Amino acid sequence: MKLQVYTLRYLLIALLGVIALWASLFYMVILEEVYDNIDDGLKNSKLLIIRKAQQSPELLTNHESEINQFTIKPVSMGRYIARNNRDDDDDDDHQNVIYNDHKYMEYDDDYEPVRVLKTVFMASDGNPYELTITASMVEEDELLEDLMTALIALYIMLVVSIVIINYFILKKVWRSFYSLLDKLRHFKLGTGTAFTAPPSPIDEFKALGKELEALLKRNEATYASQKQFIENASHELQTPLAISINRLELFAENNTLTEEQMDAVGKITDTLSRLVKLNKSLLMLSKIENKQFPDETAVDFNELTAQVLSDFEDFAAFKSVSLQVIQNEPLVFNMNKGLALTLLSNLIKNAILHNRPDGTVTIALSEKQLTIRNSGSEKPLNPDFVFNRFARHSTNENSTGLGLAIVKSISSNYNLYIGYAFDGEHVFNITFP
Repeated sequence: MKLQVYTLRYLLIALLGVIALWASLFYMVILEEVYDNIDDGLKNSKLLIIRKAQQSPELLTNHESEINQFTIKPVSMGRYIARNNRDDDDDDDHQNVIYNDHKYMEYDDDYEPVRVLKTVFMASDGNPYELTITASMVEEDELLEDLMTALIALYIMLVVSIVIINYFILKKVWRSFYSLLDKLRHFKLGTGTAFTAPPSPIDEFKALGKELEALLKRNEATYASQKQFIENASHELQTPLAISINRLELFAENNTLTEEQMDAVGKITDTLSRLVKLNKSLLMLSKIENKQFPDETAVDFNELTAQVLSDFEDFAAFKSVSLQVIQNEPLVFNMNKGLALTLLSNLIKNAILHNRPDGTVTIALSEKQLTIRNSGSEKPLNPDFVFNRFARHSTNENSTGLGLAIVKSISSNYNLYIGYAFDGEHVFNITFP
């Protein structure tokens, strides 16, 4: 998941929580404000109606005045005294009783919510009266529904705005990072060109670029030192081995040696020869893993396969193994030609070497796949260890146990997938990207 999507996901979740909390508080505050305004209006109407009733006693006889949203009814003196004796710190409001109710509205043909104020007062005729005033108010469910609709629309608008703004801003912000990443992808050790980070206005990316420059500079120095060591080791080790083999061969030409001594000299020579091959294989593995084969070209595997098979014809005839090629489609891949030759040679030689007499080796090529089948041992190899170093799958003393490890290393170097399967025959399959 991209960082932009990751942060945006949590931002939208947090925004949803903030809006939900804000909506709850806003709803309660608005509702409280509506109640306060209506209550203030009711109290003001109470004062005006009582004053009017004191001035116009005929208003007291109009007990039902629904059109004007108030009624005046006479009450007993006991109720008046009880209401006046209520303990309240607010002298002006202690006679008021305010509550919510529903009232039938003929126009809407429905019961609508109203705010009701009830109070008692002593009229100019000396009798107590109860005044009831009603005022229409907003329906809470409608208010909540409208608020939710508005908030959903607001959230959608915010999400769209944040996504669009976030896209353009982060695209500009991350441009220098992707430039750095692209330059890093195309950088190769051993080319002699130092890595320089592209300029960036972002301090964090500047710091990252400087650290990468320092890291790759150290890696370049380590790479050069290791490369020099490998070259020196190859020369210093191969030379005495070659001299030792030559001396043993000269010594073997001495006619004074007994048969037992000749046999011992032959065994020592074979051991040194295996050591030479082992040294070469290990050096090649090291060079492959250190990417010391930078030269790449378009390799025609159909043509290369024919060349390798031509080289191994005598060996296959000696082992009584028949070779077959199935060229379904041309297979061309960009890589180092020497490594491509090593890849094919190791696989084909391995298929011939570990085959049975009168066995077969079949090489099939298609646009993206190279498959090598051989009728070797009837027992399958362990796919978990078949490509490991020094993994021996036969008792052949001439095998170094590094052939398939080199094949695996070359494949990994070029992002090729190599797999092993057994279906009565041993199958090595390489898939090209």
